[in-house]
Order: sequence, then structure tokens, then C-alpha cells
Amino acid sequence: MKIVIVIDSWNKGNGGVVVTHTLVKEMQARGHEISLVTTAGETASKFNGTVHEIKGFYLPGIKESLESMGFKFGIGQKKVYRKAFKGADLVHVIFPFFMSRNAAKVAHKMKLPVMGAAHIQSQNLTGAMGKDNKTLDWFFNNWFNFQLFNRVSAIHCPSELAADILDSHGAKSHFRVISNGIPREFVPMENAKRPDFFGDKFVLLNIGRHALEKRQETIIDAVLKSKYKDKILLLLCGRGEMTEKLKERAKELPVEPLIKYISEEEKHLFYNTSDLYVHSSRIELESRTCLEAIGCGLPCLIEDAPNSASSRFGLDDRFLFTSSNQDELTAKIDYWYEHRASLADYKKPILEKAEKFRIDNSIEAMEKLYEDVYNTHHGASGLLRKGEKIFGTK
Repeated sequence: MKIVIVIDSWNKGNGGVVVTHTLVKEMQARGHEISLVTTAGETASKFNGTVHEIKGFYLPGIKESLESMGFKFGIGQKKVYRKAFKGADLVHVIFPFFMSRNAAKVAHKMKLPVMGAAHIQSQNLTGAMGKDNKTLDWFFNNWFNFQLFNRVSAIHCPSELAADILDSHGAKSHFRVISNGIPREFVPMENAKRPDFFGDKFVLLNIGRHALEKRQETIIDAVLKSKYKDKILLLLCGRGEMTEKLKERAKELPVEPLIKYISEEEKHLFYNTSDLYVHSSRIELESRTCLEAIGCGLPCLIEDAPNSASSRFGLDDRFLFTSSNQDELTAKIDYWYEHRASLADYKKPILEKAEKFRIDNSIEAMEKLYEDVYNTHHGASGLLRKGEKIFGTK
């Protein structure tokens, strides 16, 4: 199948772009021909396929956040779309931003099937603005519908939460729940050696963009309250608009933390040698890093927040803490420090839990979704019903 991916940026600065990289790589490995419509960038220049460059811009008010991700909003240039879509079987639009509406309109005019994806919540934008505003949330959700979600026949949703959010805000489409999947490289390492700088410390790992809605400062504050703070090493791996603030806040920690962007090799090693993964984000449609962690057998301690689907990766209540409850997070960290030796016993059940999220399951479900979108466009009935939520993977 010839599939055109329409995506604002191809730089791996946020989770939505990263999981699309994995999707494209896996689809190409299965023989599908993938091309991109995206803004220019170093990563796009290395793409193994055709890239149709589109103009981009930074949005005032969140420019700092966008620059930290290497992310530009694309402009919906119809001339570029017409060239890119020629001969395609299907158009897949990743983000419901400025370039998405014209992408859907041109695809419809060229009589091509078009589908969308849910990799963003309104709070990701309001968080980048430094605001928590229900009126703005309402505006962005309606804007997403206008731009994309009410112009496509199906939407890929990485979790049931993503589908429920779209449904509750009036999106009129078919929702297919398919996990983004655990990339195949995230498996247990044989004879993984703990880095020397870990020493005998209890190592807490967090990986992700340093952003307001990711709330890494909650982890710092929880460790500061811990009875064992002088025995805990905190790794906050990533970068973003909050990096310098996190470094400043972390100066109070008795054990110097690691706060920096890391390589893929370091990430894989840390997943396999840390004691506990701590996830504090309140806004999460799935959590790529939790998927990667459980793929390596690392236990996750996760914030159970209403706008986050990450809690499903916790084995039981001992691996969850109530949203915004810093004292409970501290108590859970202290509990697991005291039961550190038993954490290794959870590797097997975590890996068993991870099996259904392995990438092959997700890609098979995505292929089925692409086929359903294509066949429905060409006359098949009953495959895509508006407002219907189907679990491609559970």
C-alpha cells in the first residue's frame, strides 16, 4: 500500500513524532511504500523515502517549548499536497494542527481515503503556554475537530482514554484503539552492567520531555521528603523548556542527580539497570516511556491521573500514587526502597504484561485499520461506523 504520512515535524522532539517514526519503520519493513509531507529538518533529510517539504512556523506564546522539541507547525500548502498525494492509496494525518485541514480537503478532492491520529491533548498546548484554563481546553478541542477529526473516516487512538476524550468533545469519526506498541529494541539486556556512577544508590529513572505537564519537579520534591534521600539517585533524562528550572530545584538533593538528554544506547541501559521507573505526568494518552520500561522488565511507579492512560502499566496499587499527592509518592518511594530486593521478583510479571503491547501486535492492528479505511472508501460497508470504538489491541 502507498501511504502518505502528513506530520508537522519529523524531528524526534515529542512522543507523537517518535511513535510515528516507529510506525513508519515497521510499515516499510512489511513492504508498504511510505512518503512524508513535513517541515524541513535534519531528521527529515535522512528519511528512507520521499519527503515533500512544507513551510513551517513557530507559534507565538509557545515558541520556547516548540524550539526545545525542534517542532514547527506546518502550513497546509495545497500545491505540495496535490503532488505528494498523487498515486497514493491512503493519507494518514498525524496531528490536528494548522496543516491538517487542507490535507484532508485535498485528499477528499482527489478521492483518496484519509484518516487521523490522536497523539495530542488540549492540555499539551495549554501546558506549553503555562496555563490551566478550561475555556482554552474547550477551544482547542473544538479546533482539533474542525481541523481534522470531523474530516476523516477513522482515528487511530493509542488508548481507550484517547477515544473517550475525542468522543466526549464531539469528534464524529470511527475510533480504533491500538497501542503505539513497544519498539522491538526494548527488551531485557543480557548481563546488563550498572553504570559506575550508580554505585549502591537506589536509582529512580524518569525519561521524557522536560515540560510543565510532565511534572518532573514533583519527583524531585518527593525525593527531598524521603527518609532515604541521601541514598537515592534521581535520573531525569530529557530536555525541554523546564530543564534549567529542574536543575535549579534539584540542587537541594543530597545526591547529585543526572538531568540531561541521553542517547538511545544510554536509555536502553538505564531501563535495564535502574531500580524503579517513576512517571509523574498528568497528561498522557499512553506513555511511550512506560511502554519502553515494561518492555525491559522495569517496574513503573505511576501517577494515577484522570487525563492519563499510563496507570494501566502499574502492576497493582503499590505501583500507583494519587494524582498531585506528593506525600503519597514519597511514601511509595520509601516503601520500595525498603523492599528494594523484592523489585527483581516483579520482572517476570511485568514482562508478561508487556507481551500484548509488543510492536508486532500493534502493527498488525494498524495494517487492518489501513485496510478497513481503504476498503470502506472503495465501497465496503460495516467496517467503520461513526462514534464506534473498536479495540484493535487491548
